Amino acid sequence: MGRTLLLAVVGTLLWCCSPDVPNNLDASIDSGGGDGGVDPNDGARSGSRLKLTWYVFTDGTRQWSGMYDSERKEYCSPYYSAWTDGNVYCTPEHGGSLVYTNATCTTRAMQVYVDSLCPQPPPKYLLDYVYGACSSQPAHLYQRGAKIAVSTYYYKNSNGTCGAANTAQSYDAFYALPAEIATTDLVQLTLGAPQGTGRLGVRSYESYDGMRFPWLLHDSAIDADCSPSYYSDTATTATCAPYNARYAAYNHDAACVQPELAIDKTCTVPQYAYTFPDTSCPYDQETYFAVSSQLASSPLYYSSGTTCTATTPSASNNYYALGQQLNAMPLARGADTDPTHRIKLVHFTDQDGLRFRDPYAVYDGQKATNCYPETLPDGTIRCIAYGGYVDTYYTSSSCATPVDVVEVYSGPASCMAPTVPKYARKYVSPAPGTCTYSTEVHAITTAHTSPVYTGVPGSCSVYTPFEAKLYNVGPIVPVTDFVGATIVADP
Repeated sequence: MGRTLLLAVVGTLLWCCSPDVPNNLDASIDSGGGDGGVDPNDGARSGSRLKLTWYVFTDGTRQWSGMYDSERKEYCSPYYSAWTDGNVYCTPEHGGSLVYTNATCTTRAMQVYVDSLCPQPPPKYLLDYVYGACSSQPAHLYQRGAKIAVSTYYYKNSNGTCGAANTAQSYDAFYALPAEIATTDLVQLTLGAPQGTGRLGVRSYESYDGMRFPWLLHDSAIDADCSPSYYSDTATTATCAPYNARYAAYNHDAACVQPELAIDKTCTVPQYAYTFPDTSCPYDQETYFAVSSQLASSPLYYSSGTTCTATTPSASNNYYALGQQLNAMPLARGADTDPTHRIKLVHFTDQDGLRFRDPYAVYDGQKATNCYPETLPDGTIRCIAYGGYVDTYYTSSSCATPVDVVEVYSGPASCMAPTVPKYARKYVSPAPGTCTYSTEVHAITTAHTSPVYTGVPGSCSVYTPFEAKLYNVGPIVPVTDFVGATIVADP
């Protein structure tokens, strides 16, 4: 199976449950920084209660940031799936784990991990889920109460029984959960009908108060919701991939050329499934198929590299053949051409004139790369380039002289040279006694051709990357070279 970096436009958006949102909102938003289109907000609008928030860059460009419930005075976001009642709600940020403080699992509590070196405020809410073979769904939202002393706690089993006792550790903190937030206190969201005149239409989350937020696309030719997917920051094309397609991980023949989809017997069979090409090269794009008829459970094989291996079917699964290959709708992807702004919005377009904003990336015209708004350790927000991560190895077999390199996946030797990102990030751990990490940005330069080593003195060995190539990095690029931003909310 080829490795891919799938950047889907939908799902839990970048701003969902993000620490990048400040405690206070600046409501002095204007309409600057348009995208060059007819609607500078690409169809998004605030309601009387649910307000959109925006990253506003110093050059005036605005990119979506999130949602703010002005009645409850807190940030919220559409959860990635419907709750157990079948509805979608704008759900506030949450965390922690649900446990019980008695052996009958009737007294709830929130368990929170506490880093002794860098303690953080506990989450305000805990979201309880119902887990099944097919999916997990939110069921209850609890508000954190007072801190409590707990020596023994319990988890509830999937069948509803109470599990064995667990001993609380020094890094555990526990809080009472005295109050459940009723879903009627949250803003319910509905996914509107596709809007557009061509094959693709935009579906937006809408609320009773008039809020609208473009969320995904609908492909009328295949009667399925879809989301743009692409495989590198430099991609200029994308496809609108069926949103709920499942990966066909098995095969029905000993040559592993007849893909087969395994689905738990209790789950709904999806319309579509996908496989990967056999080239195993970077940026391999999935191939989509309609799911066809149910197969007998044997024979069953799976592919591992160049080997096709027989395996035993699971009694809990049904198996399905794949039918006709889909022609996923192609999309162009590119930054806007507005010459008055350094930060440019990125849009997907199709042959029928549809425009759909990429909610993740914007394009830094001066750095000639995509960037993403991020809150830095000093509390400022800047649009920082991503693309790779810096790893530290050593230049000698004694593991004494460090060297920073970036590992870029290349696939087998038969593949073409990989696309090398322009920049890489390096995270620097907090100094002893402090909690603040630091981040560095480096330009990626030339290929690193000499051996590198990993380990510690006395136990040092050569490091050989698997289907990847190493690249050198240049000096630190000051974060002040990247464009700053603030978060504002619609009034």
